[in-house]
Amino acid sequence: MKTFALASLAIALAAASSANAQDLPNRNTWLTDSVYPISHDNPAATDSVAHAGPTKGRKLGAADVKSVPTVFTSNPTVKKEGDQTIVIAAGIDGIRKINATGERYDLVSVLPYPGLEAYNAKASPEAIQALLEETDAARRAGDDGKLLALSKKVEALGFERRFVPNGVYNMIDKDGNHYAAFGGLQILKSTDDNDPQKPLRVVKSQNFASALPAELQKSAIVGMGMTYDGHIAAAAHGALMLVDRDLNLMGTLLFPGEAVENSICIDEKGGIYVVTSKRMLKVVWTGTKLSYDEADGGWETEYNTMSPEQAASMGALTRSGGSGTTPTLMGFGNDPDKLVVISDGDSKGANLVAFWRDEIPAGFKQKPGTKSARIADQIPLEISKATVEPSPAVLGYGVALLNNTYEKAAADIWGNAMTAGVTRPAPKGVVKFDWDTSSKSFKKSWVNTEVDNTDVMVPVISAKSDMIYLASKQNGDYEYVGLDWKTGKQKASWQFPDDSRKWNAWGGITALLEDGDLLIGGLFATKRVNVGGDQ
Repeated sequence: MKTFALASLAIALAAASSANAQDLPNRNTWLTDSVYPISHDNPAATDSVAHAGPTKGRKLGAADVKSVPTVFTSNPTVKKEGDQTIVIAAGIDGIRKINATGERYDLVSVLPYPGLEAYNAKASPEAIQALLEETDAARRAGDDGKLLALSKKVEALGFERRFVPNGVYNMIDKDGNHYAAFGGLQILKSTDDNDPQKPLRVVKSQNFASALPAELQKSAIVGMGMTYDGHIAAAAHGALMLVDRDLNLMGTLLFPGEAVENSICIDEKGGIYVVTSKRMLKVVWTGTKLSYDEADGGWETEYNTMSPEQAASMGALTRSGGSGTTPTLMGFGNDPDKLVVISDGDSKGANLVAFWRDEIPAGFKQKPGTKSARIADQIPLEISKATVEPSPAVLGYGVALLNNTYEKAAADIWGNAMTAGVTRPAPKGVVKFDWDTSSKSFKKSWVNTEVDNTDVMVPVISAKSDMIYLASKQNGDYEYVGLDWKTGKQKASWQFPDDSRKWNAWGGITALLEDGDLLIGGLFATKRVNVGGDQ
C-alpha cells in the first residue's frame, strides 16, 4: 500500500483544534430516526456517521454477503418498525422492501414505478442472473469487446441514462413514508403502513412536467432533500422545485440552459445548495418563492468548468463539464467557519472548492484564480483531471475526494463500470484535505494512490472508529477497504467471496448499519455485507 502522509504534525493539530466537538449536523426530525434515512446520510450530505464501523479485515465467505436481485439500485434507505429493521431499496424499475432485522436480508415486496411496469417485468431474478453469468464469463476471459457488447443487454433491462436517476436520491420521512424520484419529473410517495409484514403501496405519484416550461419538460429530477421545516426540495435539469410531503407544488425556480447533474444539500436555517453546470447557488424559500437573491438571504457565484466534450473524453458521468458532486456542508454548531464544498470541473484539473455559506467574513479578500470572494478557497486535487462524481465525504473540517478520471474511457457508463480495473486502467486514488480556520485555507493531509474507484461509490466515515470505508478492487476482484481517517493508511480490507461482478457497488453510496455491516447497492443486486462489526 502506497500512502503518503503529507501533513505536518503542526497542521494536523491546528486542524484538530479548530474543529468543534459537534462534527455532524443536527438530526432533521422530519426524517425517520435511523442510521440511514436519506441519501448521503443526512441533509448536509456529509456521508459520515457517529457510530462505529468495522476495524478488522478478513476474506468474506458466501454466508457473509446477502443480496436481493435488482438491475440497479444506488443507495437503499433504512427505517425502524418496532424492533424490526426495514430497508427500502429504490432502483431503476421500482422499489424493493427488504427485512434486515438481525442478520436477515429478505425481500418482502416489489413495487413497480407507475408506468414502468413493463421494465419491472423484464427485470426478473432469472433475467438478472443470466446477464450476470454472461458478464462473469466475459470478465474471466478478459474480453473487453464482450464486456462492452453486454451494454445492449443491460440497457434492455432498463439500465440506460434516462432511467439511471430513478430512485438514486430517496428518503423516508418521520411517518415512515418513502419518497423516490423516477421517470423524469415524477416523485412517488409510498408506504407499508409501518407494518413489517405488509408490502409497499402507492400513496401518491405526481408528475411535475406541466409545472415547467416546454423546453424543460423532458428533464429529470436528479436530487432531493428534506428541509428542516418538513418540505421536499427536488432539483432537476434547469429547475429547483419545493413541494410539501403530499407532493403539492409550492414553488419553482428556473435556470434554463444550466444542467443539474447531482443532488442538493440543506442547512438547518433553510439554505438549499444547488450546483449547476455554471454556478453554485444558495437558494432560500421566502414563504412565497424560491430565491437566490442576496436580499432574501441567498447568493450565486460561478466556478471553474470544462467543455462537455472534454468531460465526455474522460468518462465523466457529468457530461455538462460542471461539477459532478453533490454539494456538502462543512462546519456545524459553534464551528467558526460555515462552508459548502464541491469538486469543480476545471479544464486544468479538478479542484476542491469551498464557498462561504453565510456572510463573507469582513476583510476577506478574493483569492487569486477564484471566480469571486464567495469562494473561501480552492485547491487542486492533483489526482483527478475530470470532475469527481462521488461527493465529498466530510467529518469535522476534514474532507476526502476520489479520483474519477478514466484513462481509457469507454463509450458508456456500463463500459466504464465493467472494464475499468479489468481490461482498462481504473481511476485510482483518494485525497484528504483539512480546513485551517486560522489561514482560511485548505491544507493537504494525505493521499492514498491505491484505492480503485471504478464503482464511483461514495464512501462513508465513522467518527467513532476514525475510519473511512471505500469500495475498491484488488487484481480486478471486488473488496472494501478501511483507511485511517487521520493518516490515509489502510487498516483493513474485506475481500468478497469470489470474482463475480455481483459484488460491485457501482453508482452507490455506502451505508453503515448499527452493527457495522455495510449496506450497498450497485448493478445486479443490493447487498448487505457482514464485515464483522467492531471486532
